[in-house]
Amino acid sequence: MPGADYQLTKLLGLRPHVKRYMMYQQGCFAGGTVLRLAKDLAENNKGARVLVVCSEITAVTFRGPSDTHLDSLVGQALFGDGAAAVIVGSDPLP
Repeated sequence: MPGADYQLTKLLGLRPHVKRYMMYQQGCFAGGTVLRLAKDLAENNKGARVLVVCSEITAVTFRGPSDTHLDSLVGQALFGDGAAAVIVGSDPLP
């Protein structure tokens, strides 16, 4: 089953052989890691533009409030579903 990276590549009309990197199970740590990877790719490939797309889906683990599981209620109050995208490049735009 194709991953989200393949689906996004197809949706955006990018070439099927475009380089893709999937990072799973990284949580909050992924933000810094993926930006560092994008910076390295952009700096080492002249004229490159690196599309970074991140998403986190926590709704699948949601359960209703419970007096016996206050810790899960705090977690649900602090974290939620989210997504972001950025294009990273090291050369100025023409």
